[in-house]
Amino acid sequence: MRFFRGLAVPSDQADGIVDKIRSEGLVSNAWWWRTEHWRPDPQLAEKSDLGLDDTRPKDALATPAVCACGSEEGAAYYAWQHNRTASDDSPLLIEFEAPIENVAIDGKDCLYTVFQRGDPSLARDFVRDAFGETGLRFAEKAWQLTDQRSRIALCDLMIHDPAVIAAHHGSRVVIAGRCNTVFRSAFTVALPILPTSIVNVWRPAERGTMPRPDVYLNRLIS
Repeated sequence: MRFFRGLAVPSDQADGIVDKIRSEGLVSNAWWWRTEHWRPDPQLAEKSDLGLDDTRPKDALATPAVCACGSEEGAAYYAWQHNRTASDDSPLLIEFEAPIENVAIDGKDCLYTVFQRGDPSLARDFVRDAFGETGLRFAEKAWQLTDQRSRIALCDLMIHDPAVIAAHHGSRVVIAGRCNTVFRSAFTVALPILPTSIVNVWRPAERGTMPRPDVYLNRLIS
């Protein structure tokens, strides 16, 4: 699967960082945002009293990961806008390949909120369009529950489901999520990402235009 990661780095270090990624790949979750994910047993979806103790056991070993988008447009938004600061002023884009078993959906800026607070009458079509029919089945099951920890646990399972990952990767729905984020698809990808998986690393000369959002998170929740 093809992914794009958008960074903002100090301009006086940008060329060196590009060379380092090309030669070494992505071997640590450096560049500010430290991310990880863990993969609960998918069979837990059949558990009648599913809870966070099942999907997030205290002894679970998390895998270091990096955030990435399924489209260049989404990564460019993070490189040009979301991650830029006065010191980290140079946008950087990384294009790479990763197998689906190393991928999880990054649900922090939209999906978990929809599971916990989503109004089914407002959110149902969005979940189907952005995460597929399998994703909608997870959401419908969660919305029938009153316990928020159980809803979160179902989302923990959904983000690792291969059918849902594939559907979200191909989604064209532009989402306006938490913290002013704008993206079509968001993922975490397990590290390391070897140099042989790096397709391209470059400093974009111009900022592309991200389409207007199709869906606003605050309009999906009750």
